[in-house]
Amino acid sequence: MAAAAASLLPTLQARASESDELTKLLHATIVDLEEARLFDMLVPMQYGGIQCSLPSYFEATMELGRGDGSVAWTVALLSASTWMMTTFFPEHVLDEVFSGGKFRTAGVLAPQKVKTRRIDGGIMIEEGSWSFNTGVYHAHWDLLGVPIVDEAGQSIGNASALVPVSQIALSHDWDAIGLRATGSTSVTAKDVFVPNERIVPLSRVLSEDYASAHLRHEPLYRLPLVPFLATNLVFPTLGMAKTALELFLKKARHRSIPYTFYQKQDEAAVTHLRAGEASAKIEAAELMLRHSMEMLESAASSNVKMTTAQRAHIWRNAGAANRLIWEAVDLLAWASGASFVHDKNAMSRIWRDVRVASLHGGLNPDTTMEIFGAALLGKRPNSSLV
Repeated sequence: MAAAAASLLPTLQARASESDELTKLLHATIVDLEEARLFDMLVPMQYGGIQCSLPSYFEATMELGRGDGSVAWTVALLSASTWMMTTFFPEHVLDEVFSGGKFRTAGVLAPQKVKTRRIDGGIMIEEGSWSFNTGVYHAHWDLLGVPIVDEAGQSIGNASALVPVSQIALSHDWDAIGLRATGSTSVTAKDVFVPNERIVPLSRVLSEDYASAHLRHEPLYRLPLVPFLATNLVFPTLGMAKTALELFLKKARHRSIPYTFYQKQDEAAVTHLRAGEASAKIEAAELMLRHSMEMLESAASSNVKMTTAQRAHIWRNAGAANRLIWEAVDLLAWASGASFVHDKNAMSRIWRDVRVASLHGGLNPDTTMEIFGAALLGKRPNSSLV
């Protein structure tokens, strides 16, 4: 899968500006990703998917990030949401979803605002809105966070509802400084009925009580939810950072340092320091991610539920890796010269993409450090997600 992703890099890089202007991936790119089966990586073999190991999926997603951050981010979030749909729901629902070959799923766990009411056989989403719905332009289903209410209309918890994309409205409001081609628009829903079979309480999936009983023998579909989702978010940016380092090293051989005697940037000790520090941060981030994957696969393979501290550890790794990657790319951008300011400059685009990705709430280093620090001290973490 990594080789399949790598083969697309020249094409993805050539399309980057056009995709950014469109603010979503080009149809030709979706076709290329489909033909390379890069949307099938986390789909069960039972439904015609590839069912990659976590490291194989990581390598392919990271490789896409080396070519185009928006493509990698879109594939990563669609893959994760498809994985959630696969694990959250029972066999007969999955049979329906996968039967037509239209299974790509987007998702937003936290709504901006939503009102639901209980009716016979399910819930009615009277009205709701959700932001940052990455990849929804290319999805067939959407996993939307909703409140669960009792017959009296009182909230009794939160859930994810699986809704056909055809039943929601896209707001077309994505206009960001980075990851522009991810199509992370807001969506709205009005008077949408969701049957009980396509609703799963968040408390159930957080405890890994997944409804897909027919897949419980497969370790990939036993991964703990939040540690996997957080780790997945950093795969694309690691690829972006590696390309940023390659760009910097290549250009340092040819550009001078203005107002100095250095005719080539790569002759200066400060350049050596920058390259050394940035490369160390990138390598450290990768090692943390690989360690997290080892912990995730070990727990899933042994069918042993992770402790709160272990979950918090993996989440902390994601936040820490996110910070290291941003610091590395920012270092390289700072030393890239005045040409960096041009909108079409490749380093500028990576810098903007990594900056926007790093702002994802699930990767906030302060949050993830606090959660893990509380676990280290034997305190209850300030989050129900671990």
